[in-house]
Amino acid sequence: MKVGDHMASYEMDKKNLIKVGNEIITLKKLFEVIPVSVVLINRKGEHILDSKVLLDINNSEPHALVRHKVAELSKEDANIIERDFGLFDQNKTVPAHDLAINNKTYKVVVAPLRNDSGYAFAELAVLTDITENKNTEHRLAKLNEQLKQLASRDGLTQLLNWYSYNDICNKMIGLARRENTSFSVMFIDIDHFKKVNDTYGHAAGDTVLREVADCIVENCRKTDIIGRVGGEEIAVYLPQTDCHDAITLAEKIRIYIEKEKFDAEGTLINITVSIGISNDKPYYQTIADIKKDADAAMYMAKSNGRNRIEHL
Repeated sequence: MKVGDHMASYEMDKKNLIKVGNEIITLKKLFEVIPVSVVLINRKGEHILDSKVLLDINNSEPHALVRHKVAELSKEDANIIERDFGLFDQNKTVPAHDLAINNKTYKVVVAPLRNDSGYAFAELAVLTDITENKNTEHRLAKLNEQLKQLASRDGLTQLLNWYSYNDICNKMIGLARRENTSFSVMFIDIDHFKKVNDTYGHAAGDTVLREVADCIVENCRKTDIIGRVGGEEIAVYLPQTDCHDAITLAEKIRIYIEKEKFDAEGTLINITVSIGISNDKPYYQTIADIKKDADAAMYMAKSNGRNRIEHL
């Protein structure tokens, strides 16, 4: 029998006595009063000693877990213990890990108990309640995601803002170049939008702009990149789309908006849009390159009577 196997078999004899001044206590008694969650486990995965705090965590009676294997509660935890002893035998450090118990999260730190020969006959695990820390991390992660969303979106239309739209489109153009696929861009501008603001007020103008943006989103594909790039200007990047398909989609959007009734402070009004289109050309390297032509095509549509589509 190896030195230390007495502990592994949970034989509480005189070797388990600890002298503190004139008082003598047992290791068992020490575990009962220690104010932290601690468990001593042998190589078979059996509980040898448990602190009262640990028993409270598991809603267990005193000694209820002693001599019971961890595998009876969790096969996954049993595998972790088996891994721990494998690392101990290689003189490696066991990484801390998180453990969920009764809707709470605990950080588990373990250390080997070795005999004089260096053989790890048991492991001591200390559990620290980090539930609140984890909840805080989750709240912060959620808040960061919300802030990221706000930073990348236009507050009125919820479309991508100018910066995010440009950034994503430049990456998409790079991808199109690598994969040798086509792309197009639509530049959409609301006709006589200033008149809407002057007649019905800026609140009504905001409502109309938001509803027009919704119409565009509703008619575009999920793969299309849509951004508000100016006051009443909305740009749409169309991946894997040639000139013919881009014009078809633009016409669909133009007709849809023309037939829609928009609420301007309680008054239903008609709105039209002018759309400029430009599709992939060899010298387009960034969204700024293609935007120039799409923008010029849009102004051509306005010059030619509005509520129409032009292509460059």
